[in-house]
Amino acid sequence: MKSTFGGEYIWYLILRYVLGLIMVMYGLIKILGIQFPTTRQYTNSLNDVDGVTLTWAFLGYSTWFVILLGLFELVPAVLLLFRKTKLVGAILLFPVLLNVFLINNAYGFYMYMRVFTGVLLAIDLILILVHYKLFIRFFKELIHYPHTTKWPEIVINCTIVGVITLLIFYYLK
Repeated sequence: MKSTFGGEYIWYLILRYVLGLIMVMYGLIKILGIQFPTTRQYTNSLNDVDGVTLTWAFLGYSTWFVILLGLFELVPAVLLLFRKTKLVGAILLFPVLLNVFLINNAYGFYMYMRVFTGVLLAIDLILILVHYKLFIRFFKELIHYPHTTKWPEIVINCTIVGVITLLIFYYLK
């Protein structure tokens, strides 16, 4: 498709609006307290609960956290709707959609939800990867950026991270 709308390909505009409006809806239903259960009284044992119910009960346990999740979906979605902020919106939405996709697959959500979130993630990746030249230029500049980090700083930082990692594995045994 060679048609453009304000310098933007029609297919890109459609994908951007579809993803943006879907994520606006998901963000708002979380902020308004519609998506996750609000009751904390469950009659089943955790052993008897399926992954979907367990996940929704866990995520819905904290009201402020649900609102935060909604904002993490809503703000990038709104940014997607504007031409000047579309790339920032797509980049900010990527970890959110990746998280939702992984949760849906890890906890055995219904197949249609796994496919749906996979499609949303794929759309977001397309919206980002269309700008691959920008990323290549960014990484080239990052590589050629004058490095001011000294070897002692690198050694100290790696040692600290290594010690913390070993302590965590030691105490997890």
